[in-house]
Amino acid sequence: MKIQIILAGVGGQGILFSSRLFSDLGLKLGLEVTGAETHGMSQRGGSVVAHIKIGGYQSPIIRGGTADILYSLDENEAYKNLHFVKQGGHCFVNMVDGDRFNKNILDHLKKKNISVHAFDASGMAMEMGSVRAANICLIGYSVGTGSVPFTYEDLKDVLKSISRKSDLEQNLQIFDTSVARGKQ
Repeated sequence: MKIQIILAGVGGQGILFSSRLFSDLGLKLGLEVTGAETHGMSQRGGSVVAHIKIGGYQSPIIRGGTADILYSLDENEAYKNLHFVKQGGHCFVNMVDGDRFNKNILDHLKKKNISVHAFDASGMAMEMGSVRAANICLIGYSVGTGSVPFTYEDLKDVLKSISRKSDLEQNLQIFDTSVARGKQ
């Protein structure tokens, strides 16, 4: 596996936890992992972006037009980071209604064969009693769609190993439920 992932959001949305999830996944699979995190005013809701490369890359920074997957936990951060996604890539965005996504941008992405998957990860996280788990919801949803090269089992194993004991059961339940919603 060789894959480049951009994780984007704002402070407090779990970008760093998600970064660790994918980094540990790569290590679990015996692959080289490289990454970089950029965050400005993350503690005050500012932009947070993580670059994760799994499998034999040299540089930790992902160049524009080369990312396989963009996970954005914030609609505005999706717009800011779409330039990273390569032709034929996937973009998973945490948003209530995919119809809100800018039509001109959708047309441009369609020409580049970039698929956009909108999912209300924050709504699902609140519904399941953990506002902080929108990141797990969005990642689980992506696994359920079958559009990513990660297996349910591998990600679930890593989630078990990095979750705090106090959050473990809820994280696993949220992950399972979001994978099921991605299959719908």
